[in-house]
Amino acid sequence: MKKLFVAAALLLPLALPAQEVSYALPSTSITVKVEVRQETFFAGPYAPFAKQMLNMSVSDQDAITTEITRVELIPRVEADTDAWYTCDQESSALLSLSAQGLVSLGNAAAPVSWRFLPGLKADFTDKGLTVPEKEAVETIFTEMPTDTGMVTIPVEHKILVEKTLEDKASDAADVILQVRKERLNIASGNTDASYSGESLRAALQELERIEAEYMALFRGYSVVRKQVCTFEVIPSRGVKHHRYLVFRLTDDGPVTEGVSGTPYYLELQPEGKLPEEDQADKKKTKGSVRYRIPQVCKVTFSCDGHPLLQTRLPFYQLGVESSLSLISR
Repeated sequence: MKKLFVAAALLLPLALPAQEVSYALPSTSITVKVEVRQETFFAGPYAPFAKQMLNMSVSDQDAITTEITRVELIPRVEADTDAWYTCDQESSALLSLSAQGLVSLGNAAAPVSWRFLPGLKADFTDKGLTVPEKEAVETIFTEMPTDTGMVTIPVEHKILVEKTLEDKASDAADVILQVRKERLNIASGNTDASYSGESLRAALQELERIEAEYMALFRGYSVVRKQVCTFEVIPSRGVKHHRYLVFRLTDDGPVTEGVSGTPYYLELQPEGKLPEEDQADKKKTKGSVRYRIPQVCKVTFSCDGHPLLQTRLPFYQLGVESSLSLISR
């Protein structure tokens, strides 16, 4: 009767005695690939005057909203650096015929070094075309000589002063209202100019563009960015409940350090019952090969106790080790 087992090994050109090869037992790691959508809202500089001038309610506070849009669990097989063995060349042929193939010294994927995207700042420089200054009248008192003495005479001078934020908001609101009126006149034909076909469409589109540009000064605008980051989880036999903190979700995105943010966990629940651990000598034995029977676990990716993703995966390092003795003919 054939004996089915799972084993993986690596043939390495190490300085070993003749007719011997070195190999490692497999280990399972999980790459958690997360896609995040981050929306940064910048309140318009004229937001405090939107209700008064345009009868509309808008937010006057900047805000950042971050949400996870996709999660992928990618299992990988790698060499367990704590489980190196040697065997004779006669037994090594079995290693190349394993179900998992050869095991590498590291992960199959290159290490990912993830960094946050640079911070954003509000930019309303290209919104609106209002003049930044206005004309004001300044009164200057000048003393003039007379026959009886000096007389103070007020003299008015026109000067340019910088507009206040409310003045600029009022100008922008006037433009918006004028654009709306002009669009209504064109659409209803209440205008001296003649629009038809493509010219009518172009005129209305230009008025809509101007209105949207000025409206941004009141209701603000948002910038949406997508981030893709990866986290590595390597389960260990020494962990009692196999509950691993993958990352915490903050306004800046997923982070692995700090105590703030919503925590996301990866939990492993073993399934079935494995045979008893083989207590045979783990040292090199002529005509034998060490192998592992993986522990199949239900894997749950969760947040605040709510499961978001579930799957089943085999974990070699959580299983049992045994040996297969080969009889040379």
